Amino acid sequence: MKYLNALVLALVLATMPLALVAADVAVGGVGASAGPGDQAPRLCVYDRNVIIGTQASLGSGASINPYDYRVSSYAFTGEQLQFWVVVRDPNGALDIGFVKARVGNSPEVLCNPADLPQSCNGMGEMNQNTDKAFECLITVEPQWYGLQEVKLTAYNSANVPTDGTHVETWFFNPQLSLSVSTNDGQPIRFEPLPYGADTPEERTVHSVNRLQIRNTAEGGVNMWMYIAGTDLYDPNGASKCPLTNKIDIEQYMWYRGWSGSQWQGDEGWQQMTEYNQNAVCEIVGWPSTTSNTCYGGSPLTFVRTGDTLSSPIPLDNVLTNGGFAEVEFKLQYPMPCIGQFTNGQILVFGKAI
Repeated sequence: MKYLNALVLALVLATMPLALVAADVAVGGVGASAGPGDQAPRLCVYDRNVIIGTQASLGSGASINPYDYRVSSYAFTGEQLQFWVVVRDPNGALDIGFVKARVGNSPEVLCNPADLPQSCNGMGEMNQNTDKAFECLITVEPQWYGLQEVKLTAYNSANVPTDGTHVETWFFNPQLSLSVSTNDGQPIRFEPLPYGADTPEERTVHSVNRLQIRNTAEGGVNMWMYIAGTDLYDPNGASKCPLTNKIDIEQYMWYRGWSGSQWQGDEGWQQMTEYNQNAVCEIVGWPSTTSNTCYGGSPLTFVRTGDTLSSPIPLDNVLTNGGFAEVEFKLQYPMPCIGQFTNGQILVFGKAI
């Protein structure tokens, strides 16, 4: 019986809670957990560019034109929109997955990791523990057309997206167009040679009508304007002016234009240049004098006092979207000059800024 009681007591002790093992200690417990929560990241855009080609590095100076000058949001195939962005995640930089640039609802561009800047507006000094930087380089595709929103979206390590607050609207691949006419609907024509005119000044006559130009391009496109012409020929019978059957416009014709407050002042007459379909259409950075021409044409029309055609500034020959310009001409008849020189053209070129 003594052994049986001892066995029962041992079994009872083995099944009792541990808290009862020691007479002077009570033990209890509950579950425990903690977590910082999945905080949404913030996006900060600290630089942006519109560029052409591969010169996309930050601060490279690469741009769509030598002046880095475009005052409306449009872009053409092959041009690039470049954004430099910082993402800050309160959960730590390890929670930052990647960034995408989105054009409209479908095209997406994966952004490239970049070095952190020293600061970003509204975020203060950068911190590698919470921040990552990205370069988003969007190349405009041929099929993109019309107004589209460009957004930047950050994805965390769980692939959860967060849109940035910086959103831009761009018009992709706008169509360029010009309205070119005269004030009376007739070809440019000149006064007749005055009777008894002997000197070059006396043999100089003015156009009796004006060239009128309007920028009708889509998407708010502004354009640099150029003007050129062909020599004037007599298609009927014998002619001579002064040595052959043409009037050489690069010797005997000038132009002068205006638009609003801009005009070629101080008399401002510029020598006409001849159209050349094989020539380049380019403008180089001010104050370089290398080139500012389009298919042989000279800048139209607003070279201001103190400026020259060989050292332009960005606004010298700009026709804004919807803008209107007029041009007049003068012609100096050489001696001798016989015939009716009715076969010629005045051409205007608009190059998108």
